[in-house]
Amino acid sequence: MSSALKRRFNFETVAPIDAPILERQLVLNQTQALLAESEVPVAIAPNIIELLVSKFHDLRSGHTPEGTVVERPTTVMSTAEAVAVSVSAGLDAYYLDEGSVTVGHIVRNLVGTVLKDNPEDAKKLAHYFNTVLSCI
Repeated sequence: MSSALKRRFNFETVAPIDAPILERQLVLNQTQALLAESEVPVAIAPNIIELLVSKFHDLRSGHTPEGTVVERPTTVMSTAEAVAVSVSAGLDAYYLDEGSVTVGHIVRNLVGTVLKDNPEDAKKLAHYFNTVLSCI
């Protein structure tokens, strides 16, 4: 954005939530609220949300809690994006599958989120899947 436009707008920088427990609870609450508002009776297990939030933390920070270094994608890996992924996974499960959200639904929607801004991030995500998730 040009400096002229920046002078005309107020900007707020909101840092990502560093507390995984707080972020998990926020993602779970917002996901449930948005799915209920959409009249989609899908429950997402807390362990699925925990997996999603931990993967967002890994990709956002560039390393896992164990110290494995991973390449950070250029896309924004915010809490709002995590909510969008979980809601999309819920809709995917309800309308296109049997109604329960699985890790597969999360992964499909996570891939879409990472690739939406920069298709080159596919290599970074593949590296993450091959180095970190292959150990699970």
